[in-house]
Amino acid sequence: MTEIFTTKKLEKLIIKRIEDKTLAVDNIFGKWNASVLYIAKKKCLIFVNSKSLYSVIIPRFSTTELDKIHLLFLENFYAQLDFEKIKADAEFIVDNIGELKFYSTDNDKKMTGIINYNISKIDYLKYEYKIFNSSVIRELTKKLNLTPFKQLNWSNPKEKMNEIIEKARQTR
Repeated sequence: MTEIFTTKKLEKLIIKRIEDKTLAVDNIFGKWNASVLYIAKKKCLIFVNSKSLYSVIIPRFSTTELDKIHLLFLENFYAQLDFEKIKADAEFIVDNIGELKFYSTDNDKKMTGIINYNISKIDYLKYEYKIFNSSVIRELTKKLNLTPFKQLNWSNPKEKMNEIIEKARQTR
């Protein structure tokens, strides 16, 4: 099971999926935080992993797709890993993510800051593109995942996610 803590803005959109209590279940990826952002007037969801600060964006999200959010997250996470050439098979991702559980905000200031930084960076980078399809959004997300962070000892989220996946593979 994977815990995803939402911002207040996202919580209002997916209120039907918000759980009441958290269960402290740990998996190799740890918890995720999520928010909503708009790219070219289209609603997107951004997920940021707390261990690696790795970002995943679900483009053109609609509340009618709320029942498929689990599948959308898995597809976009796997597609982003593949786009960034991080070796992980789909079965491995599905097994380690498990069921998604959404909760109200955990008031994690570090993660809120990272999400806000990523959203502002996307707002800056989006002017380099004329159109916004899934591959452009993957490329924008890749740029986010190549940004070094002090919290990661100046490594980047892509390297950290690769380490997490490799470590999990070795213990299998």
